[in-house]
Amino acid sequence: MDKELTVRQAGERRVVAEITSLMTAPSILVDGFGHDAAFVDLRLRDDELLVLNTDRSGLNAAYGLGLAGPECVGDFGVSHAISDIVVAGGIPRTVTVALLLPVDSTLGFVRGVMQGAADAAKRYGAEIVAGDTKQNPKFALIATALGTVSREKRIRRSGARTGDALVVTGVLGSMLLGLIACKRALPLGDRARRIVERAIIEQRPPFSLGRTIAEAGIPHAGTDISDGLPGAIHAICGASECGALVDERRIPMHPDLDELILASGLSPLQLGAAGGDWQFLYAVPPEHLLALKQLAAAQDARVTVIGSVTESREIAVRHLDGAWHRLERIEHDSFADDGNGSGHFSRIEAAASRRGATLEPQHFEALWNRNF
Repeated sequence: MDKELTVRQAGERRVVAEITSLMTAPSILVDGFGHDAAFVDLRLRDDELLVLNTDRSGLNAAYGLGLAGPECVGDFGVSHAISDIVVAGGIPRTVTVALLLPVDSTLGFVRGVMQGAADAAKRYGAEIVAGDTKQNPKFALIATALGTVSREKRIRRSGARTGDALVVTGVLGSMLLGLIACKRALPLGDRARRIVERAIIEQRPPFSLGRTIAEAGIPHAGTDISDGLPGAIHAICGASECGALVDERRIPMHPDLDELILASGLSPLQLGAAGGDWQFLYAVPPEHLLALKQLAAAQDARVTVIGSVTESREIAVRHLDGAWHRLERIEHDSFADDGNGSGHFSRIEAAASRRGATLEPQHFEALWNRNF
């Protein structure tokens, strides 16, 4: 069957034709597909800005483990790019997709990837308008997302203020727990298996909640947690020139995964350091917390206060045993990892017993009690 043809056998024109045949030209795409560049009728109001993001992804864990077909690869790549648009307060409008393909990639694989990408774009209210295909020894997908954002409601990493609450959406750690369960062949009940498999397959940002939070103008600052919670906290604090206090006991884990968390040997902070659950971290002024919780409840979503922003540049975490330590900046690093994140996940497991420098407890307990 032609879906088993490799891209080398089919040739680039056939590959491009297969991709464009899956796409329906959206109304904002003037003159359709097939030109040197896409002509997009995107009109901005005086108070709007363009917001753009480009991300590269590879074959994700769900595909590698055989939990889903190539559609999940395209879904992941587009979701990856869209995530930063949404947490910045933007409305996604268009996406471009470049595929870097080994010559033995099949047309069926390419179709699946692009179908997943197109479905993901539509889920976020965007359209794929252009792209490229190139030969490469290793598969990669490069997605560029473009959106619009109100100048007044844009959400930057900078802007956090002393006294702001640090708020996490959703739950963390489920994706890494799933990978650990697969790697170690840990026994899982049916419900736990469904939860972790979904976390591995559906690595998607909290789109609806993120848009609602941005439209309400709630946060002072925000970032996604794709590279892990410690890295996200450091990113906001570094950009905002502030510090933070974080309570590990407040880091949200899925309530139905307690046994798997115990079996993993990892703490909530270490599980949250892996990223992959694709949630958001916000710095929220205390007077907006009630409104935030009401917005989340209306969407049956979860938001959790895990700490607060401080004037001091120190970033400290209170661990489960009550001891205070400096929060290490453990995060996904594409230059240190193997390209698919497994190097990062291995480092998280290896760091199970490591902590940052011990800090004087009375001082930080006093700071915490002052803010909560």
